[in-house]
Amino acid sequence: MKNLSPVFKIAFVLLLLFAVAIGVYINNALSNAEEKAYADLAEKLISDLEHEEQFMERIGVTNAILISDNKRIKEAIVNDDRDAAIDELKIIFDKFQKSTRIKDLKVHIHTADLKSYIRNWKLDKYGDDLSGFRKTIVKVKETRSPVLGFEVGRIGLTLRSIVPIIEDNKYLGSLEFIQAYDNVPKNFEKKGNHHLLLMNDSLLYIASYLKDAPSVNHYKLSSKFYNKVFLEAAQNLDIDQLENLEKEGFILTDQYMYTRKDIKDTSNNKVGMHLLGIPKKEVYKAIDNEKKTVWMLAGISGFLLLLVLIFMFIIQRDKSK
Repeated sequence: MKNLSPVFKIAFVLLLLFAVAIGVYINNALSNAEEKAYADLAEKLISDLEHEEQFMERIGVTNAILISDNKRIKEAIVNDDRDAAIDELKIIFDKFQKSTRIKDLKVHIHTADLKSYIRNWKLDKYGDDLSGFRKTIVKVKETRSPVLGFEVGRIGLTLRSIVPIIEDNKYLGSLEFIQAYDNVPKNFEKKGNHHLLLMNDSLLYIASYLKDAPSVNHYKLSSKFYNKVFLEAAQNLDIDQLENLEKEGFILTDQYMYTRKDIKDTSNNKVGMHLLGIPKKEVYKAIDNEKKTVWMLAGISGFLLLLVLIFMFIIQRDKSK
C-alpha cells in the first residue's frame, strides 16, 4: 500500500464506498422485493382495467354519435314515426353485426321531454318518464353535450354513452349506446386474472333486475360473466379492509391478491366497485422475478466493480515500472 499513488488510494476508497452503497441498495431491494412485486401487480391490474374502459368509451361515443346523426332516425323522431326509427335501427344493427365484433347492441332513444321512445331490446316498453332517476339524460338535455360513464339502471351498472340528437339547432332528444361489461372480465380471464363488477346493494331500488344476483358483502354482482371460484373467494373477503385501501393498495389471501377501483357516476357518487384479482401462484412468480432482477443487478455491479479494480491495479503496476 505504501507504493500506491495518492490518486489510486483515493480511487480505491471511493470504489469501496461505492461497493458498500451498492451492497446496501441490493440488500434493501431484496428485503422490499415482495412489497414492490405486490405494488407493481396492483398497478398493472388497475392499468389494464383503465385501458379496457378507455377502449369501451371510444366505441360507445363514436357509435352513439354515428347512429344519432342518421338522417332517417331524425326524420322518424320529428314525424313521431316509431316504426320507421325501429326499421332503420335494424338496418344499422345488421351492418354492425357483419362488420364489427359488437353483437349485443343496446340503443335507447329518448324524446326531448325525457321519455323513453325506443328500447331496441324491449320494443313494447316506451313512454315512461325518465327524468326522475336518469340524471345523465337530464344533463345531456341541459348541456347539449355527450355524457359518458357508469350509471345504474334496472339491469344494474352499465357503461353508457349518451349524445344529443339535434337538427337545425332544435333539440329532438337523446340517444344512449349501452355496453354490457362482460368483455372486461372475459379479457381479464384470458390473461389469467379476474374481475368482478360490483354495485352498491343500496341501489337495488333502481336495479331491480339484480335482486337475486350473487352478493359480495354489501354489493351485488352486476355482470353476467364471472369466474365462479373467484366470486366465492371474494364473498369471504373483508370488504371493509379493501375499501379502506389507498389507490393501488392490495390485500393478499391464501388464494388471491386483490385490489380495487371505485366506480363513480357522472355526479361523482360512488355506485360500485371493480374488484380485481390475480392468483397467488402468479404473485409468487412475480416476486421470484423481482428477486432475480435484483440478483442480476448485484452480479453485474460486482462484475463491473471487479473490472474497474483490475483495471486500476494494471494502471498502477505500469506506473510503478
